[in-house]
Amino acid sequence: MNIHQLIFLTLVPILVASCAAEPRTGNTGEQATRYGSVIRVKPGKLEEYKALHANPWPGVNRMLKEAHIRNYSIYYRDGYLFSYFEYTGSDFEADMALMAADSLTREWWKLTDPCQLPVETAAEGEWWAPMEEVYHLE
Repeated sequence: MNIHQLIFLTLVPILVASCAAEPRTGNTGEQATRYGSVIRVKPGKLEEYKALHANPWPGVNRMLKEAHIRNYSIYYRDGYLFSYFEYTGSDFEADMALMAADSLTREWWKLTDPCQLPVETAAEGEWWAPMEEVYHLE
């Protein structure tokens, strides 16, 4: 079991409770829950990380969509990566476990994980640390 499988299988309840906004119904009528998280970039690894994400594997993107993730973005600033996505499914834990079990996604994580470091305030074993949503304009 790799670090992402462990994270998704053990920390999903924490993520759901601590960083998810209230589910919202958008213009399409589809309900989505917003998630934001943060992690650091290892020194000297930013260009490698950006190059990987400039050409993401189609199978990894397909798995994200199969796991009911949309509007997934990663931003960079001052050594930190900030992610945002919307979850439109009905069973977050099951969808994250499905993604963590996907062999292609695990191969992708073998390339991206060495570029990342948890933030100093991350909980024990936490990789991407959840962020609290403070404001959202629908």
